[in-house]
Amino acid sequence: MMSISIRGAALLLLATAACDTTVTNPGPVQDEFLADRNAASAMVNGAGRALSSGMNWISYTGAAVSREIHPAGSTGSFGITSRWQNGELSADDGDLDTHWEQGQQARWLAEEALRRLEAAGPPPVGSIQTPAQYAILLQQAYVYAGFANRLLGENMCEAVIDGSAALPGSTFFVRAESLFTKALAVTGGTAATAAALNNAANAGRASARVHLGKWSEAVTDAGNVGIAFVYNMSYFNIGSDPQRNRIFYASGNTRESGSAYRAHTQWNTWHEAYRTATNDPRVPITKTTLEGDAAIECCGKVPFWPEAKHSSSASPIRLASGREMRLIEAEAKLRANDVAGAMTSINLVRTNAATTTLTAADATEAWRLLKRERGIELWLEARRLGDLRRWKTNNTPGALDPLESIGAAAHLTKQDLCFPISRSERETNPNLRAGG
Repeated sequence: MMSISIRGAALLLLATAACDTTVTNPGPVQDEFLADRNAASAMVNGAGRALSSGMNWISYTGAAVSREIHPAGSTGSFGITSRWQNGELSADDGDLDTHWEQGQQARWLAEEALRRLEAAGPPPVGSIQTPAQYAILLQQAYVYAGFANRLLGENMCEAVIDGSAALPGSTFFVRAESLFTKALAVTGGTAATAAALNNAANAGRASARVHLGKWSEAVTDAGNVGIAFVYNMSYFNIGSDPQRNRIFYASGNTRESGSAYRAHTQWNTWHEAYRTATNDPRVPITKTTLEGDAAIECCGKVPFWPEAKHSSSASPIRLASGREMRLIEAEAKLRANDVAGAMTSINLVRTNAATTTLTAADATEAWRLLKRERGIELWLEARRLGDLRRWKTNNTPGALDPLESIGAAAHLTKQDLCFPISRSERETNPNLRAGG
């Protein structure tokens, strides 16, 4: 499990007659300072923090539209706007600007850290930074950049790269695949850290290749990752929005100071119905006698039954896991009409998760269970929109639950399955303005 810890520095000025309290603003950090390989650790940590922030915004709003959560409160701070409540992600919606900007910032910062690390090269003998430290930072930066591109690929309708014109959304997956491949080529790091990063890169590349339709390559990558592997993005309960888990914070009920938002619930979600029927430990939900913090458009006041997967502002969000790899193998088998093999892979996941195994009467039923199983495993991890979109594009069999589909049951009047290029990008990028 990997963690990111970003800490600021504090300056204490002792104002006494014997001290000079003059403070001089040094101005912006000079570019050459960032080119120094000794600054690499701060740059790579900054890329990780940017990725956590991008995941924070995209995972929360994406969860509302895919009905991994149900709206339960205000549309203001930490709320779900009326448009998102109805399943709409529109290009003219300025409230979506932050999602695009935070995701793109995560991609750019990680890729900029890589440019500088590659330009600096490994340190010579006798440097403050050792070759092993350099290798670890380089590999970590590749992994962060790969996951940042995957985040964008799974959730954005189209791609823009550093001021380009609009590109196919698959551009992000192509970049992710290349970055994870480069991560796997890095050598020289300490054994334990390199092993974790190699697993993360294999898992990340497998998931990107799924969206590129490279199923045999995805299965090979997945096979390199054991079922117990987990790779997390860390969050922190330090009173700063970018660093705390936004999904938890938005459903807080005075469990932490200032977090009494009660903005979403598991009421009227298939996850709640599934949890009630199976008691699957992967879908923890807290039943309370409270209501959400405000009336919502569809239903007025609704019961407040918060998710408990993210149990505090410091709860991590998973980036990759061995159980997801088994589900990639299961889906590849279904595509080859190997229903028995697919169910064996699904049941490996369920056994590892300490829940009951399943059977399927035919391929259609197996596809339904596979889709549900990915919805259980990847719940609240910014992954569902990407899955729903690719299954729709490929017209795969297996029905989705009515509680995550357009219609009266889920209170969705529409369901946009990706975030558009932001209004702010369209207004400031000349390559987009020129194209209308």
